Amino acid sequence: MKIYKTALVCLITCAVAFFGCSCSLTDDSESSEPKRSSIIEKSVTTPSAQDVENDKDYADVKTDYAYETLTDDYVKELYMRIAKSVDTVYAPNITTTGSLSDYQITQAVEAYKNDHPETFWLKGSSLFVPYGDTTSVKLDYTVQNDKLIAAKKKFNIAVASVLKNLPSGNDFEREEYINNYIIDNCRYDDAAAENNDVQGNENDAYGVFVDGKAVCEGYSKAFQILCNKADIDCIQLMGIVDSDNHVWNCVKIGGDWYQIDVTWDDVDDFIYDSHEYFNLTDSLMYEEHTLSPKYSEIDAESFLNLESWCNFYVPKCTAEKYNYHNYCYNYKYPTVSNLDDSDNVSTAIAKAAKNGEEYFVVIVDENVNYDDVYDEVRNGYMYDWLTKANQINSDSPKLNDTCNMLYDEKSNLITFQLEYIN
Repeated sequence: MKIYKTALVCLITCAVAFFGCSCSLTDDSESSEPKRSSIIEKSVTTPSAQDVENDKDYADVKTDYAYETLTDDYVKELYMRIAKSVDTVYAPNITTTGSLSDYQITQAVEAYKNDHPETFWLKGSSLFVPYGDTTSVKLDYTVQNDKLIAAKKKFNIAVASVLKNLPSGNDFEREEYINNYIIDNCRYDDAAAENNDVQGNENDAYGVFVDGKAVCEGYSKAFQILCNKADIDCIQLMGIVDSDNHVWNCVKIGGDWYQIDVTWDDVDDFIYDSHEYFNLTDSLMYEEHTLSPKYSEIDAESFLNLESWCNFYVPKCTAEKYNYHNYCYNYKYPTVSNLDDSDNVSTAIAKAAKNGEEYFVVIVDENVNYDDVYDEVRNGYMYDWLTKANQINSDSPKLNDTCNMLYDEKSNLITFQLEYIN
């Protein structure tokens, strides 16, 4: 799979809701995140990803960012009723307060789906009947009854299997694992995107976890689910790239929000610094990504005067510490200036091996000769580092004591392609 940035096509199942949204960037006076709703935390139930073999439960997703942006009490009530009904194995009829319009119903459904992408079977609403002071709403499922039970089981087991190997490190390390898992285990469905024809689950997290193929919306939903289950706040962003619909994410790492595009980080060819869209600021991401013009230009005051599908929360992303390259090159990967004093490299390699990483990077100090260091590493130090890493890990896992090295004098990087011995 190869993502071509200039011709990326992404399908969005909720196109009507998406382009009808009114979602504004938070201004300085409204930069704080919405308050958590105690009602949501008590009432919203979602299927847990349960490991059948070990009987281990993972925490339910507890995000309500879209809900907190709703201003209509009738829409909020319908959202809550959806939350209480969506785990049924058949598409339910919901009776809610108020004579609701089509746009109010769509607003509630899309807000719930935005908060809870794990409900992969929820397509939308297919019928509504106002009756006096109430409205009957029929939810629309993509699969029901025994087929839904089987699909949920496959989905939950797949999610649990990913979480088994979740690193116990900081937010960044868990985020990196999640990002890399999706990239390594999911194929971008070029055919579906190019033909504007989704026949299966490509737009849902189910496509990522079970089918192993998806388009950008599926990538972003899967990322959001795993982040939430790893105790990392995460939301979806919707917009356009090169005139094509696109979906990506915002993620909260170390107390600050960042933008990340897992789809655009998924490339075929290995590039040591391929995480080009990993934890960017708004200014960097918006060089190529644009929030849908229909809603990005609408401020909060104007929104109050409009009939809009939604006004989902969009955080400000200005922090730089956990940008992938800033963090890795300053905190994760070791810098080498004196090869005779580089025991820290073996320790870092050992940690990378414990995390199952395929590549490891050494930064060559810009004040020393790159070619000299590269030659010495290739002719002896590589073996020493890998051997000592195995000793640190007690050969669990065990690395081959030789590996391919990638030369990059321009960036002062030496990249090891780690090889594991089973």
